[in-house]
Amino acid sequence: MSERSIDPDHILAARIGHGANCSSIGSVVDTLFVAAAVGTAVFAALAAALATEEVRVVGERSTSAKPADTDDGGLSPRGDPAP
Repeated sequence: MSERSIDPDHILAARIGHGANCSSIGSVVDTLFVAAAVGTAVFAALAAALATEEVRVVGERSTSAKPADTDDGGLSPRGDPAP
């Protein structure tokens, strides 16, 4: 099989760089994908940096309850305050 040579007069445009052989819609999709990935990473970083967790006390501690006389500091086996 013989190679054909290309006449420079038949070349309308030569693209170089990223996405040189992509169509316009391919470049748009590629740009949107990269923008979405970067945007997601920035959002995740901001959410992690600004995250705060509200401390809530569930239930009320009884005033008549006395801690048990144990070495575990008055905690039940589950780690709850002993009644």
